[in-house]
Amino acid sequence: MNDQLIKSMHDAFNKILKVIKDNDRFIIYRHSSPDFDALGAQMGLVTWIKDNFPNKEVYFVGDEDPNLIPLLFPHMQQLDENDYLKEHIAITVDVADSKRISINHLNLSKFVIKIDHHNLPPKELDFGNLKAVFPTRPAASEILALFALSRPKRYVLSKEAATYFYIGIIGDTSRFLYDDTDSATLRIAADLLECGVNKTEIYHKMYQTDTRRLNILKFCLNSYRITDAGIAYYVIDKKDLESLNMTTNEGNLHINVFRDLKDVKAVASITFDADKKDYRVSIRSRELVVDKVAKEFNGGGHDFAAGCRISDLSQLNKLLEKLGQAAVESSKHS
Repeated sequence: MNDQLIKSMHDAFNKILKVIKDNDRFIIYRHSSPDFDALGAQMGLVTWIKDNFPNKEVYFVGDEDPNLIPLLFPHMQQLDENDYLKEHIAITVDVADSKRISINHLNLSKFVIKIDHHNLPPKELDFGNLKAVFPTRPAASEILALFALSRPKRYVLSKEAATYFYIGIIGDTSRFLYDDTDSATLRIAADLLECGVNKTEIYHKMYQTDTRRLNILKFCLNSYRITDAGIAYYVIDKKDLESLNMTTNEGNLHINVFRDLKDVKAVASITFDADKKDYRVSIRSRELVVDKVAKEFNGGGHDFAAGCRISDLSQLNKLLEKLGQAAVESSKHS
């Protein structure tokens, strides 16, 4: 981290702590279709506030993924309208634009803190009265872990909170393999381990598999295609979801298997979403910047990990064409 980033984070952390100290009621939000980082950042922050300010009310809301809850994280709380109407501070973690907030009632809060590591969205989708947004960091959980670790010694970072943050960092760095993992990430992870985090137990829970998941992998291996431009992809349609007994969230479960294929520039998983009647697209790469393509389809994310949606499979060829064009342009400048 450079000096300017450290100063910006220090200033933001001090402001966040002041808001937490000066208020008594909080609702913690994150993005829909949660992943390890979204839930790790959310529950890590919830736990840290409760540990250090036991008299404050802290709530956490959002949709659930049965692969992550309750195996790694607790069930989300079910709040009624009166809970949102009572005066409170809203804190969002790991979500860039307002459309992606799960169970969004930010308009009922008196103040909104945004803590994130994605690039800023278009102005009309941005939000927050106080923003701690640092796109160069690999995980929202890392930002919050650093927040907790950098507080004065009178504030505690419990094993439980540290475990949630560690899970989030592991998930969004793919066990420290992604390019945006640096020495700062590793130092923060080491400090979390010093809090008593059991990494062996965590890894077992995060990456354990079963025959159902192996059948999903088998399907992906049997159905994937690679375009002439080096874009790997596979489609999981409605009938496939049913026959494989899988959720839409599991569409990208094995995406990194294809990301690491020799000569593949990027991989896309295209999965039917029964709730929204469209297709969820996850895109991963090793070196090709893919978030620009995702943004063309009203999505976004990180340089090498992004997502978007297409209304139906008639848009698939256009998506693959755009990814292929990006790969060709990238090769010209490499």
